Amino acid sequence: MANTKDYAFREMVYDQCFSTGNEYTCKQLMDIVNKKLKKREMKLIQSRTTFMQDMIEMNGKFNTLYGRDGIIHEDRNKKRYYRYRHGIDSIYNHELTQEEVENLQQVRALLQGFKGMPDFGWIDHLLTRLDQNIIGSQKEVASFEGGTKRDVEYLMLLFNAIIHRQVLDVEYRKFFDDSENIILHPYYLKQYWRRWYLCAKREGGKDIEVFSLDCMESVAINNSIKYKSTKTSFKKYFKDMVGVNMPPETNVEHIELWIDASLAPYLIAMPIHPSQTIRIDDAQNCTVMLDTMINYELKQELMYYGDRLVVKSPAYFRDEMIETLESCKGAYKNIGQGSPIFTGMEPLLFSFNYIHEDQNDWKDIHFRISLGPTVLDATMTDYHNDWGYIRTRLERIVNHSRTVVELFDGNEPTTIELKKEGDMLAITVTPNIYASKDQNPFSGWARCKDVVKQLYGGLLECAKAFPQDYVDGCPFTYDVVYNEMKSEIIEKYLKEA
Repeated sequence: MANTKDYAFREMVYDQCFSTGNEYTCKQLMDIVNKKLKKREMKLIQSRTTFMQDMIEMNGKFNTLYGRDGIIHEDRNKKRYYRYRHGIDSIYNHELTQEEVENLQQVRALLQGFKGMPDFGWIDHLLTRLDQNIIGSQKEVASFEGGTKRDVEYLMLLFNAIIHRQVLDVEYRKFFDDSENIILHPYYLKQYWRRWYLCAKREGGKDIEVFSLDCMESVAINNSIKYKSTKTSFKKYFKDMVGVNMPPETNVEHIELWIDASLAPYLIAMPIHPSQTIRIDDAQNCTVMLDTMINYELKQELMYYGDRLVVKSPAYFRDEMIETLESCKGAYKNIGQGSPIFTGMEPLLFSFNYIHEDQNDWKDIHFRISLGPTVLDATMTDYHNDWGYIRTRLERIVNHSRTVVELFDGNEPTTIELKKEGDMLAITVTPNIYASKDQNPFSGWARCKDVVKQLYGGLLECAKAFPQDYVDGCPFTYDVVYNEMKSEIIEKYLKEA
């Protein structure tokens, strides 16, 4: 048998290559295998002798199973090409040998010790799968939904990195975005709706982030950076949310839902959230109560039940769900008419600029909003404006379908209403009483990240209206206003653009 501990991994890589139906030279196979080994910091193949031993070992298995070699070769142009024999597509497509059954039974005995422990509920699922493989020669008794291809490749690597407190170099690519190379300190693995996620901090970062395994292009151990641990209890971290994504606004909301009574048995068997309680109102109606944060996954869960579940409160959450459903309805209508889902959404140039006029601007802050060719000049005369409020309004744009930014907190503020449709924003600007008399409300479409960038940058510029040091009559300094307006959530969102 091949005498290195990394043989099993090499065998898997060889099998992946041969399963394509292509043929390879010895050098090509060694290069492919070594590239995979290097990513995992495993010992590389240094000689053809090791390669030939691997081929002999694999063919030994094929001979035990089928009575003949599974890997064959052909010499052409002074080169030897290797491939699987016709009719063979993988070394793993066979029933387990007695030795493999015994090994699986030992693994099963080890995993059995984890049953019943907190956060190890998935062990029951895995034990059932092992049992099925152990008795697989008899008959198939269950079917399991698979995860993603990255789960198989990276799950144990990440699991071991957490156990051994190792830093990771990860090439990460969100769908349709360019890839980025990030350094992660891994802490926790969680599965949600068939996808696995890694909870980790970036090198130099403060917040825990969630990274999907199926977006990882490559993972390697980084031994040059010291691992930074966390005191976060992930049982508590996920306690007040559905899914894995922490929303920007981490308030726990009391949510009431109406459900058709026919849905009650399903929700009793599969609660939306551990805080769920159900009150039976009559034979047709029930009320479901949750105490949880409102995030994307919660909305998806509620949408899953269609018209048999309706949000009763809070009112703003109900409005968000209504807007989402109206958007779905419009999309279906447009598709039925052979039209694009979004019509009339040609992006316009959007800008928000602070206009510095004199040193006393803090008494009379001028700003200019432009949406395409339409321009609005207005003023904030209330220098007691709640800058923290404006920041939270901007932060809502990232994860909410609608928000309104009010400039000048009075009876007639300038309002900027923003409604999200895909990656676009419908913008409606209504001027306050200090705008020019000939300026009317206007509206149009612009790209979401362009709007957030312009509003955030422009409002930070407004801080320049305030003096560097306290002066009589002015309640704020530049630093106070700037720090109140600065947002890690917005900056992270813009960085991902």
